[in-house]
Amino acid sequence: MISHPDGDGQGRSAQGERAGVGHARASTPPPGTPRTFDRRTVLRYGLIGASGVAVAALAGLAIARSQEPELAPTTPGATPPATARPGTSFPVGVSDTGRGFVDAQGRPFVYLADTAWNAPSRMTREDFETLATARRETGYTALQMSVLDFSPQADNVYGHTPFTATGMLDSPQTSADGDDYWGHIDWCVQKCRDLGLVACLVPSWYGGWGDGWRGHLTTRRAGSYGSFLADRYGHLDHIWWLLGGDNEPDATEQSTAGVPGGLGRGSRVEATNVMGRALQEGASVPQLMSYHTARRKTAEEHFGGEPWYTISAAYSGAYPATQVSAEYARETVRPVVLWEAYYAGREGEPQLDRRALRAQAYHALFAGAAGFSYGHSFVWRVSDGWKEALADDSARDIGTLASLLARQGDAELTPVSADTPAGRLLPDGYGTPESTDAVSAATLPDGRGALVYFGEPRGNVRVDTTAVHPTAAFEIHWADPASGAELFVSSGTAGADVTVAWPPGWTDAVLILRR
Repeated sequence: MISHPDGDGQGRSAQGERAGVGHARASTPPPGTPRTFDRRTVLRYGLIGASGVAVAALAGLAIARSQEPELAPTTPGATPPATARPGTSFPVGVSDTGRGFVDAQGRPFVYLADTAWNAPSRMTREDFETLATARRETGYTALQMSVLDFSPQADNVYGHTPFTATGMLDSPQTSADGDDYWGHIDWCVQKCRDLGLVACLVPSWYGGWGDGWRGHLTTRRAGSYGSFLADRYGHLDHIWWLLGGDNEPDATEQSTAGVPGGLGRGSRVEATNVMGRALQEGASVPQLMSYHTARRKTAEEHFGGEPWYTISAAYSGAYPATQVSAEYARETVRPVVLWEAYYAGREGEPQLDRRALRAQAYHALFAGAAGFSYGHSFVWRVSDGWKEALADDSARDIGTLASLLARQGDAELTPVSADTPAGRLLPDGYGTPESTDAVSAATLPDGRGALVYFGEPRGNVRVDTTAVHPTAAFEIHWADPASGAELFVSSGTAGADVTVAWPPGWTDAVLILRR
């Protein structure tokens, strides 16, 4: 049985997964499609004074600020075109703040990955190119994959086996002509670089209940296998490593329940460290590394002091802000990445609709994460329908998010909460944590602006722009996470009590303050 990487270690069989709910494809235009608004709709948008009175001018929308009683007209702007990211210049490293990533030219890099876990073992080269190209064109910046199939008994799609015998991680099977398991991995990894994608590789997936490679991973094999991978891939500057895989490394009932009889059920902390050190010491270029632990768990207690552990790991439920914030607040400063979230096309509970799926990404990134990993159940398993799933609305929503961030210059975001200096940004608070009412906000560097994500409709939203900059005036926009449309609200806006009307009909929205 292969554990579902999105299933809280439930050990759910791959065959048992079918389509989830909430993907209304026909009703939503592609990202970047301009929206049109009739005059009645236009008049419903805008800023409303503290008295709660809206006045519409013939030009369109009306704004008022509590400290300035006069009203100024404003009109909705056109949807900005989709913003293409520049090609990534490798290697990608950690920014000077220690919170984010930058490429080799010093440009901010946002890690947006698809968890195509079994793609290298279950896809042909043609299919893998289809996957990688689709993700790059949508705006993703990485593929997150397992070097080995989740099942230790599985060959790859060409019938090649990775080792001379099942589980023999210290005995890779290679051929002189390269027509073997590792030659195909080489090709997939190179294809990622050709397309400007980070290849984030899991060496040996542990499995939710240990029903992956965990039982085969002795300390000796971990060192040997790590050295083999470093010798083969340690010169490639677009590779990151993600050790473990949906599993706690120490010996607990959940961590070992799926380990077959006769194999090791004890702690894998030292084996993981040995592998991480071998990968790091054998690399000739910097390669970032982390550990994919179980949901709602942290890897900090096991690997926080290890030099190879360069990215803090988060893995949450449907509301990732809590886990991301906890990792962000640690004394040791590192970028935080949410390595996995709930998937589209999921059969088990909870089944998230499209809005809830994208909300995971917005909450994670606005809570301080430097990266987010999206997934679809059909794609990670490479099951029937995976090609169609590449175009799922929820997958395109990540592309819309990528475009939104690119329009802000992909600037490194600083999370805002009620107890931070910028906390007064929202005078009415940030909602209830881990609920659809929760609000996540972040500021741009140097007081340039702010982004605020609301996961459900509001009436009016009060904003204190002085929390972003004490004197600056801002343009205010709404952005629709479902379509990419931006709605211009006002310019030259400043004050401690600005009220913005919710865009009618939107299920969730991003409020943008921009100098």
